[in-house]
Amino acid sequence: MQSVTTQSRLNFSSLSPLARCGCGTATGTGLPSVNVSAASSGQVSGCNQGGVFYDPLKTVGNLPAGSGSLTGSICEDLPTSFLGGSVGYPNSRCSSAGYELLDNNEGPGSVEEEEIKVKLKFFFLNPMDKYLLTRKIPWKLCLQILKAVIVTAQLWAFADYRYAHTSYYTNQAITMDHLFIKDWDQAREIQGAETGKLALYRQTDFYKFVDFAISGWASVEKNSFGPFFRNSSLGFCVEHYRAANITRDLLFTLDTQLVEHCIYLHKEQWNKMDNSQEWLRGENFTVPWQALERLYLNFSLTSTSLRSFGPDPGPDCFKFMTRITFDNTDHDGQISISQDVKSARIQCSSQTAVTPRSTYSQLIMSHNILVIILCSSSLILCLRSLLRAELLKYEAEFFLGRNYGLSLTSSEKLEFLNLWYVAISVNDCLIIAGSAIKLLLELKTTGEDYWDMCSLMLGSGNF
Repeated sequence: MQSVTTQSRLNFSSLSPLARCGCGTATGTGLPSVNVSAASSGQVSGCNQGGVFYDPLKTVGNLPAGSGSLTGSICEDLPTSFLGGSVGYPNSRCSSAGYELLDNNEGPGSVEEEEIKVKLKFFFLNPMDKYLLTRKIPWKLCLQILKAVIVTAQLWAFADYRYAHTSYYTNQAITMDHLFIKDWDQAREIQGAETGKLALYRQTDFYKFVDFAISGWASVEKNSFGPFFRNSSLGFCVEHYRAANITRDLLFTLDTQLVEHCIYLHKEQWNKMDNSQEWLRGENFTVPWQALERLYLNFSLTSTSLRSFGPDPGPDCFKFMTRITFDNTDHDGQISISQDVKSARIQCSSQTAVTPRSTYSQLIMSHNILVIILCSSSLILCLRSLLRAELLKYEAEFFLGRNYGLSLTSSEKLEFLNLWYVAISVNDCLIIAGSAIKLLLELKTTGEDYWDMCSLMLGSGNF
């Protein structure tokens, strides 16, 4: 018999006796083979006639009588079931010479290709379809739902404490308006009220205003209801043009470069002076009214609140940096007045008595730790999914390039990037950082006022 030289066909000349009978395998191939000449002559030893032909679907029956020539030259002479195919379908495994084609482990129809197809199909399923297919609980989805509930509760507790701080700061600023601003009108405390500009129009009014502010600063420790304490001297600063002189004939000299000069008043000096004009003369300080741009009164106060602003029942200490500004930049005959108070929480130097934490306080602390654990778990799972997606993308791209010479386009590569996982990972990082800062603030282990930063991180993480 002429041997088949094609790589995808069996070479009958090299088969062992057992393989030629149809019960063995071709040497080195691991595949069953046939001996057509033995089958046609009926000389089949050690095997029955129905086992001559290899049938992977197990549909081989006895050879029908008169089924045609078994010389192996014409594939159509054999029934489909004897050629490795299925009844009713074309036998694509049969060659033109009547021999069965060998399986190829690479390329189209290979096991590797089917595995990649299954992986890709499963990867692009939504969580519900994955659950219906595998009947496994979607732990990542359940974790996100639980995290949303826990983090929302944390944000609610934080908003309650933050509102208490903001309300305290606002009330303290209003108190200082009454203590240091002469003729303060309560109508100005109503947002949007039409009260007109708070301004001065005469130099004598200015000195009276400064006298009122200095008197309030000097007596704040004894005269105020709140526990205010002076934390600095009082600074009087003037910002003006370097030179400006205008005559009755409207002749003037002007140097528009701005300079600033400051003098400072201590509590001991105030006890010895009668008014601000006397103090300025004693310091040899003259206000250049024609060249004036701005005037400042600067001082800082400290205070203590016995009310708790968080789970820690101890008192809180604050510093209020106050600046009263007299603005003459418009040079229109009036100087507008504004007071700016910057509040900051500071570390209390000592505490004589500490109230033990309540059950609610301990629950809030445990809640923060639980949020950090949940968000860390969510972050790890999302990063793992992103990594697996990248590995699957490289695997698919390598297979296409090796077997078909194809590569993935940019848009196809982006299909493997789940932006929801990216957004969740970023939010988890923000919530973890915000929760850690919130824990430090509530435990009062830091002297810095990080409430605004904590608000930004928790708010952005829950967006």
